Amino acid sequence: MKYILISFLLIFTSACSTSKKRTLTPKEYLNEVFVIIEKKSINRDSIDLQSIKKVAYAKLKDTDSIENCYPIIQSILKNLRDNHSRFLTREQVNKWESTSLVGDNQNLITFSGKLLNENIGYIHMKGFSSGDSISIQKYADSLQHQIKSIDNKNLNGWILDLRENSGGNCWPMLTGIGPLLGNGICGFFLDNNGNKSPWFYRDGESGYNNTTITKISGQPYKLLNGSNPIAILTGPRTASSGEVVSTAFRNKSNTKSFGLNSAGLSTGNEIFKLSDGAIILLTTSIYVDRNGNVFGDKIKPDEIIDYGYQTIGQPNDPAIKKAIDWINKKQHHTTVRKELKNENTL
Repeated sequence: MKYILISFLLIFTSACSTSKKRTLTPKEYLNEVFVIIEKKSINRDSIDLQSIKKVAYAKLKDTDSIENCYPIIQSILKNLRDNHSRFLTREQVNKWESTSLVGDNQNLITFSGKLLNENIGYIHMKGFSSGDSISIQKYADSLQHQIKSIDNKNLNGWILDLRENSGGNCWPMLTGIGPLLGNGICGFFLDNNGNKSPWFYRDGESGYNNTTITKISGQPYKLLNGSNPIAILTGPRTASSGEVVSTAFRNKSNTKSFGLNSAGLSTGNEIFKLSDGAIILLTTSIYVDRNGNVFGDKIKPDEIIDYGYQTIGQPNDPAIKKAIDWINKKQHHTTVRKELKNENTL
């Protein structure tokens, strides 16, 4: 499906050390690709890489330029069977890195928010696909501003709707939604050597290990009531970076997920720049939640609620109805406990 094919997760940026002053031959270019794959692919130990190499190099006899290697590389990535790795030409990379220059910056604000029933904050968060620093900053700042504009002392809770989040760049997403996440480690990337790199949100910044990737330009927003319940809505179009956001809320206190299984791209792609400016987005890790649960496939919500895409955000949306019901019950139980506690202290 198109929405899955176009989604990817930006994790790290790596410049290939084999960059040359001269133009590489097609064989050298393919060597460059396989060095990366052999070292970093999440599936390197579960595939017949030698057979993949044999077929790829055999195709070079009809190849006289690096550009003619592109279909070969796309075939190689498909044969890795991770269903997530991608190849972008230099032209595609330039476009992705310069979205703020082509006048569609406003179209990148792919979220919306509103109050439901005057006491539920609702954020509908689609994918965000850009590597442009200006676009990234605008997205993260705008999302926190949206949350601030909805938040008030009378809220019973929040609904974060990820059912149409097909992925893109996870860092502005995590930074923007940070007020709901709260400070701390919210997940891990597990690589093919068994190493876990934690990802975090902290005081307006998101990143992995000790590296900040995206941060709010001004003062980060903090919820008026950080203990309010949060319902996460997912479905088959929740893919890649959308699944990062979903994972970030897994096993967070006062949080529950509703809807359908996610797309099954809960794996991390690392960027590797090739000598001609093209990049490989190679799947190098698997998502792990804050409690150590490993994914790598479809992520099942806490409660299955079927729905139709034509009902998303509508008054008859069954997932939203269920989420509202859960939030209100949670708040009722919290109120009752407080009243009992106050009575016991009299």
